[in-house]
Amino acid sequence: CWSSGALLTSLSRGPSSLAGFRAVAALGEGGGWPAFVKAAALWVPPNARSLVIGICNSGGALGGIVAPPLVIFCTLRFGWRSAFLVTGALGIAWVASFQVFRYCQPKMRATDQSRAALGSGTPHVRWLTLFRYRQTWAVFFCRFFADPLWYFYLFWIPEFLVRERGMDLVGMGKVAWIIFLVSGIMGFVVGYLILLLQGAGWSPNRTRKVLMALGTVMSPIGIAAVFAHSVFWTMGFICAAVFFFMFWAVSVHTLPTDYFPSHVVASVYGIGGMGSSMGTVVSTWAVGHVLDVTHSYRPVFVGIGLLMPIAFLVGTALMGRVEPVKLRDEDV
Repeated sequence: CWSSGALLTSLSRGPSSLAGFRAVAALGEGGGWPAFVKAAALWVPPNARSLVIGICNSGGALGGIVAPPLVIFCTLRFGWRSAFLVTGALGIAWVASFQVFRYCQPKMRATDQSRAALGSGTPHVRWLTLFRYRQTWAVFFCRFFADPLWYFYLFWIPEFLVRERGMDLVGMGKVAWIIFLVSGIMGFVVGYLILLLQGAGWSPNRTRKVLMALGTVMSPIGIAAVFAHSVFWTMGFICAAVFFFMFWAVSVHTLPTDYFPSHVVASVYGIGGMGSSMGTVVSTWAVGHVLDVTHSYRPVFVGIGLLMPIAFLVGTALMGRVEPVKLRDEDV
C-alpha cells in the first residue's frame, strides 16, 4: 500500500488526486512501522530487541541517504513523476524480496505457525482499553513532543539551506543525505550499546532512562546551527543533534516491547506513531506560522530544540518503572 501510493502519485493531475494518492501511501506507512516492532517482539529475544529496532531504523535512514540524490537525478533527468515511479518500484521489490527471505527461514516460519496455532488462546485486548495504561500515554507523549525535532530536520532543513545558506537543488542534494547517514550509523550503535549495557547487568529501566536523558541534554545542540555562518558548521550542529537524538529514539521505540505482551505491541506502537504524527502536524503548522510572522529561523530552531526537555519531563512522569505491565482482567 505504501509503495503503491508512491507509484500512483506519479499519475497525479492536480491537488485532489495528489492528496488522495498520498493518503494511500500514508495508510501503508501507518501500518508498516508497527508491523516491524511486532515482528521484533515475535522473532527476537527481549535483550536483543533494541538492537533489531535500531537496525530497522537504520534501514529507514539508509533509504534517506539514497533518496535525495536519486530523486534529484530522476527529477532533473526524467521529470518529477519518474521519482515516484522509481521509489515506489523499489518498495514493491523489497516486499517481494522479504517474503522470499521469510519463506527461506524455517525458524521464522515456525514462529508464525506456532503463533497461529495459539491464536485462539491468545486473549483479545480491545484497542481503546490500552489508553487506560499510563505506559501507553508515556509512549504517546514521548513521541508527540520529541519526534517533531526529527521531522523538522527532515522536512524543513532543505528549505532552510536554500533560504538561509543560498544553496540550489543540486547543492542541497550533496549534503541532505548526511543527516540520514548519521541517523543510520547511530541506529546500529545505540542498539548495540543497549545490548552491551544490559549484558553488563543494567536493567531495561536504567538503560532506557539514562539514554533518554543523554539525548535530552545533548540534542538541543542543534540550536547552534541557526547561528552558524557556513554550511559546514550548520550541517555539523544539525548532525550532532541527530547523533544524540538517536539515543532517545531507539530507547523510546523499544518501550512498547518492554511494557506490553507481543500481541498488543503493534497497537501500542501505533498509538505512539499517532502521537508522533499529531505532534508533527502541530509543529509543522507552528514552524510555518513563526516564519510568516518573524521571517527568521532563529525562534524556530530554539523552539524545536527545547521540545526534548518537555518530552523527557512528561514521558518520565508517566513511564514509572520500565518493566512488563500486567493487563487487567477486564481489559481482555
